[in-house]
Amino acid sequence: MTTTVKIHVNGQYRTTVKQTDSFGHIVETVIEGNYNGGSGEASFYLSHPAAGTFEITEVYVTDDDKRPAED
Repeated sequence: MTTTVKIHVNGQYRTTVKQTDSFGHIVETVIEGNYNGGSGEASFYLSHPAAGTFEITEVYVTDDDKRPAED
């Protein structure tokens, strides 16, 4: 069995997710909202034993700070 956490960012926002797994490994991921043709989604998988923490921050993206959508 696998545990998955999906985060969806709607609108003109940029979200940073800092995931710490049960072994203390830290991964930081930036998710762009769905404002520029991107999906605005990311999935995170928890390794076994399935325990971990997520720290999530979100900022509004101004028009001059938009990043192009990834292919």
